[in-house]
Amino acid sequence: MELKVFESPGQEWDEFASRYTDLIFYQCVWSQVLKEGLGGQPLYFYLREGGEIVAGLPGVLLNFRIFKILYASIPYGNVIGKKNYFQVFMEYLEREFVRREIHQVRIVDSPFWEERDPSSNYRRYENICTLVDLRNMDEERLWKSYGHYVRRDIKRAQKHGIEIHKGNSKEDLESLYQLYLKAMERNLAPAKYSFQFVAALGNFMATSNRGVLLIATMNQTPVAGILLIHSNSSTHAFLAGSDSRFLKFYPNKFLIHRSLVESIANGHQVFDFMGSEKEDENLIRFKNLWGGRPNTITTYVKDYNIWRCWMWDTLRDFMNTRTGSRLTRIFRNRTVR
Repeated sequence: MELKVFESPGQEWDEFASRYTDLIFYQCVWSQVLKEGLGGQPLYFYLREGGEIVAGLPGVLLNFRIFKILYASIPYGNVIGKKNYFQVFMEYLEREFVRREIHQVRIVDSPFWEERDPSSNYRRYENICTLVDLRNMDEERLWKSYGHYVRRDIKRAQKHGIEIHKGNSKEDLESLYQLYLKAMERNLAPAKYSFQFVAALGNFMATSNRGVLLIATMNQTPVAGILLIHSNSSTHAFLAGSDSRFLKFYPNKFLIHRSLVESIANGHQVFDFMGSEKEDENLIRFKNLWGGRPNTITTYVKDYNIWRCWMWDTLRDFMNTRTGSRLTRIFRNRTVR
């Protein structure tokens, strides 16, 4: 057995990954999004035996000079392959992480399969991911599945003149990003995504036909938006935002309804609302309105340099404070202009 790394993954990796998952985040095309959007280096680790890839871990290395952080893909990334090779694969990976002088490794479970704990040496952080089952669903059944208040609010949005169109321009991406920043400001949260990353997502959608941007407008003013990424059998609500001045007109509920209809039209079986912090009960309740099923997903973290990781985690904690969140949003906003 030998451990190898694809820095530019291609067909061989895709053929291996597709045997175990149809999530787009495990395909090599997604590595280009992470490279362009985050400025990271794709590192797709794999274990080969007898000429066959038997286990793999997709990742992106973010090198901030003082900090080298390996994310096992974003948003989901964990080991795939033949289960009986996982333990030995992790042993090979441990040595490789040390050899590459990586300071911290972050591995995230997927809600689409059972939990895969990489090692007892990793710290565990739990979040909630909400999935909506769309199997045997059409638009009529979907509408009937909603509660009375959901149907009422969608009708109110239409009555108030909320319209939804598919975005396909840089201006639409900029509108979505500004709405995202406003939502983060309303929630006193840091803007973890840069416009560079959103632009990379836009390029990915344009070249791969693997996603769609929906913009809700009122009197031609963008008031809410959502960016959907498509895997083979699932839709992922990757990024969303809205202007608080227009929330009383229910654009978010109308957007989610249209997103679910779009997913059904694509023949998808699952709508993935993606992760929420366990403490964000209001957001989780909103996702549950649509028949969502909450799933616990775990992020596994291991430090390989205690002092550098302490500095990195301290910085992350500061960015999650009210002051840090505000500074992040100001910086993100300036980079767009």
